[in-house]
Amino acid sequence: MDKQKQNTWEGYFAQRWFEFGKKGEEPYTRRMILTSDGQVDNYTSVNERYWQVTDDELQFLNGDHQVTTRFPLPADPLAIDKFTLIGDFVLDPSIHHQLVARHMPESLHELNDGMRQDLDDHFLQAASSTYPLDRKIKTHSHIRVAFIINCVETLPALLPLIKAVKDDNMFELKVIAVDRFYESVNVLPTLANVTKFLDKQGVPCIPVDGNYEVALLKLKLWQADFLIRQSEWDEDFPEAFHADHLDWARLIHIPYTITEKMIHPANQKEGSLLTNDYYLHVWRYFAADPLSPNEKQAVDTSFVSQDIFQPVGSMKAKMIEHATPHWPIHHGGKRVLWTAHHTITKNWFNFGTFPEIYRAMYTWTKTHQELSVLFNPHPLLREIISTEEVPGLTLQQYDDFLKQFDELPNGGVLQHTSQYGASAASDIILTDGASAFYEMQIQRKPIVALLRKDHTAFTAEGKQILEGVHVQTDISAAQRDILRLLHEPDSKLDKQIANTKAWLANDHPEYAIMQAMRGEMGL
Repeated sequence: MDKQKQNTWEGYFAQRWFEFGKKGEEPYTRRMILTSDGQVDNYTSVNERYWQVTDDELQFLNGDHQVTTRFPLPADPLAIDKFTLIGDFVLDPSIHHQLVARHMPESLHELNDGMRQDLDDHFLQAASSTYPLDRKIKTHSHIRVAFIINCVETLPALLPLIKAVKDDNMFELKVIAVDRFYESVNVLPTLANVTKFLDKQGVPCIPVDGNYEVALLKLKLWQADFLIRQSEWDEDFPEAFHADHLDWARLIHIPYTITEKMIHPANQKEGSLLTNDYYLHVWRYFAADPLSPNEKQAVDTSFVSQDIFQPVGSMKAKMIEHATPHWPIHHGGKRVLWTAHHTITKNWFNFGTFPEIYRAMYTWTKTHQELSVLFNPHPLLREIISTEEVPGLTLQQYDDFLKQFDELPNGGVLQHTSQYGASAASDIILTDGASAFYEMQIQRKPIVALLRKDHTAFTAEGKQILEGVHVQTDISAAQRDILRLLHEPDSKLDKQIANTKAWLANDHPEYAIMQAMRGEMGL
């Protein structure tokens, strides 16, 4: 097989999805994808991990790159019968595998009618007509912007932009709502909450519950000019919405954390979170403030470009600043918001303290009836407990604690919703979460930060931000700080104002983002 023919076949296979299984039997999968980097995706099997076109064959290979199935390719591609290939399973010659291309736009025979180009061009046209990735087939009258959303809790970082795009006649909006994933495998059922929240906000959305590859194909056909995914973590999304499947459009990143200046990458004492490989795919990163000298140095020693970063202020910071106070516990005591981070193991950022302190917090809350204590766990805390080994804490113990704490007359649990109304209504905050260390400073609340000794190191900027909180490493000392700070002015207030000034300087960062989109489109 000559190189041109091989490239044509590879393009053909990489631009479709397939049914695969034994000949004449129910297929193993109807959603197999052959990725352009030679991997078999959307189907898990030790015998079909990789694929290649060679020696007039499509070959499937196992994890050791040994051939397991051979599909002979016809000399004349028009001879493919119903887009079906039959192959021999090398490990058992009595088994014949069948591979069927799905959702072709038209048959190869129809493509051949009236066309004067050679056969290879026919294949390329068939691929590009389904996946218009490198050319526009029609002129848009609007700037098309799509959001991929999977979580209510961090939507304040995007909601002003979503609403502004929706209300601007120059733009057309699509919001795709999906469940949140954990490690790309476990599905957290967030879709219903997301759609309910968006409906309440008057934002139409497209719920996608499975069939993610089909949704991606339709999104490509809609031809979004700009894409905004809610977070930079591929593992939070189905594989169809990973970064390398999205950068056919101009991928925008808006940090749900306000800033990434606080800490170094997990388990490191230097470097920046801005060198995450996700940002290699990004057209523009709209940051809360300019890059610091340390961040510039880190970016310059990575493959991420400084050119993508544009400081515009922070929509999330403004939303937090103006959050409507709401306290769900009907109790007259001083209000303490206790937030718990999810990194409770020893192999990640190492900020979570819940396993070590939850019993002490229950006893303390029960003892201090003059307080109203609201517990707000990170959305992934329960998933960590259920999937990883956490010394001294089982999932049943966690669920029992939530029930018992919620039953206290002065206790309560806040989940599956934004925390900023509660933080706005609180008198003081106890937290072990890195983002909460600075987010709550926007609301000018006394913050007691409970730190583990093995936490991921703070950057120089992070250490400066930390001057706006009261740091403790022991829960008893943290509880004493809370009782003291409830009855005296917060000595950290001036630091908080200085730390958050740049984030709040622009009242409407969303307008700057939309103007950047207009400029990119020449409008």
